[in-house]
Amino acid sequence: MFKFDILVEDFVGILTVVPKTLLLALVILLISTFLGGIIAIIQQYKIPIISQLITVFKSFLRGTPAVVLLYIMYYALPQISHPLLSLIGIEFNPNNLNPVITVIVTFSLTLSAFQSEIIRGAFLSVNYGQIEAAYSLGYNFLQTLWRVIVPQALTEALPDFLNSYMVIIKALSLAFLITVVDIFAKAKIVGAMTFRYLEAFVAAALIYWCISALLTYLVNRYEISLRKGH
Repeated sequence: MFKFDILVEDFVGILTVVPKTLLLALVILLISTFLGGIIAIIQQYKIPIISQLITVFKSFLRGTPAVVLLYIMYYALPQISHPLLSLIGIEFNPNNLNPVITVIVTFSLTLSAFQSEIIRGAFLSVNYGQIEAAYSLGYNFLQTLWRVIVPQALTEALPDFLNSYMVIIKALSLAFLITVVDIFAKAKIVGAMTFRYLEAFVAAALIYWCISALLTYLVNRYEISLRKGH
């Protein structure tokens, strides 16, 4: 029989890992957005060879399940890191690689392919006439980018960035496969302690729901303020 007192206990217990999960997801979002921006610029200007390699890279990431990529990076990253760090004189034991690093690298690379499309679409939404006007006023490329393109593109891309953030938070449930504890993993742990898995997973679902509702509200308010500013 479903017990609400256990649900409350599990809810409180799972809440302890929410800050860590949100921070980890934010780091991944920022890194993947930065990488996605670089990818978008490369593809926008059609840089020879690199642009073609990026296309293959994106195709591979889109076609490969995240759990497979996670395992690939879990076994490959220590082997890659060791010789690279040795070249610059840093001694590194591959067995000591923190699995959190593996999670960050894996999901940042995976999401960068999707972030590049969001950024590219947001940039294309900016009226080119405004860009020409900025150049006519003497703005250089960087000034035009930060004062004209980015503010408007951010407004358009904000809902998609929120979706990406929520995708990361939910995708982190896979991190338990390499011993990183997030919301889902904590639910499994507290459920195993009492053998009351139903209450634990319902508590996790409620936490995911609350996070989603709160973030959606905050981002919507911020988007409204940005549009009013324009």
